Amino acid sequence: MKVMNRVLGLSLLAALTHSPVWAQSQVDPFTAQPAADWTALFKRSSGWTGADGVYSIPLAGDERPGSGASQRTLVWFSDTFVGTVRPDGSRTATTMVNNTTAVIDGAMPDASSLSFQVRHKGSGWQSMVKPPDASQWFWPNDGVVVGSRVYTFALRMKSADTPPFAFATAGISLLSASALEAAPFSASYKQVDAPLFVPAVAGGAGESSFGQAVMLHTAAAGAPRADGYLYVFGTRSAEYVKRLLVARVKPEKIGSFAAYRFWDGKAWNADIRSAAAVTSGVSSEFSVHPLPDGRFMLTHMTDTLGKQVAVRYGDSPVGPWGKDVILWDCPEASLTPNTFVYGAKAHPHLSTPTELLVSYHVNTFDFAENFRAGGVEIYRPRFLKVPLR
Repeated sequence: MKVMNRVLGLSLLAALTHSPVWAQSQVDPFTAQPAADWTALFKRSSGWTGADGVYSIPLAGDERPGSGASQRTLVWFSDTFVGTVRPDGSRTATTMVNNTTAVIDGAMPDASSLSFQVRHKGSGWQSMVKPPDASQWFWPNDGVVVGSRVYTFALRMKSADTPPFAFATAGISLLSASALEAAPFSASYKQVDAPLFVPAVAGGAGESSFGQAVMLHTAAAGAPRADGYLYVFGTRSAEYVKRLLVARVKPEKIGSFAAYRFWDGKAWNADIRSAAAVTSGVSSEFSVHPLPDGRFMLTHMTDTLGKQVAVRYGDSPVGPWGKDVILWDCPEASLTPNTFVYGAKAHPHLSTPTELLVSYHVNTFDFAENFRAGGVEIYRPRFLKVPLR
């Protein structure tokens, strides 16, 4: 009976892994269209009124395109406005906190299935997660569910005299909480420092950090041609460009940093300083997911502060990676003379079998614009739907 149950279980797993939801994987240039229903979901007049980040984590651990319909999704945001929006679109009585979350029940852009979480203490709003050092803050990046816990790699940030962006990376932390809670991280959570950051070397390599994107390449996650690894992607900064780095670890070892291996251009190496760039011109935030034909798709914004959403195809998680396929010119880059766009990434499990859901951010170099008439149009996510064939 045990043997029969195991055979049936493996057959079911194989059926899920090769489900028709993986049938499409190709996109054509400039075919993206606005996903107006998803964008409208995040235009709000009270409470949570805007943020960037927008990392989505399927809480049942199923990463397959379309699987979000049968599970809940944790969404991480970075800097977030909390307050009120007037009828003219200006913000008032507003506080900015460094991170918040939301939970989506299912995969439909329905306000009734979306709940935002902002920590409140005493008379004020607070970030959902905080480092022990009060002078620092977290900007959560991508994450994954392993067993019954949800893990998130978070940038640990500090202030810096580096205009126009007055901040710098202090390190990386791995945050974790129960994936079974109604709103993970709203109650108890754990945080540990992760040795996944290498500061810049004077006259040498720029800083390297990992966790901007993760890819769970396991049969349990529904990945086609799974190899059983969790891939943790990062970047190395250079002047006006970011280069893609890759690490991997067995999922059950996600908190055992000695088990991480970094691609050095030829092999997987235990030394993070050996990590070699596998492609260049990626953005600070991005996503990577597997395709049914054995390739991989990188979704990002062209360059660090480009204005086009693009994808690249890779033959493996470490490449070789092809050229950008441009999907969309972001009109919000010209919303005002000060606005810019960034942070494009795909959300496969919230997509449909024939359309890939992609998000990106809109921001401004003039912070005061967020509080003027129409300011609510600036600092909130936009969504696209990209036809797949």
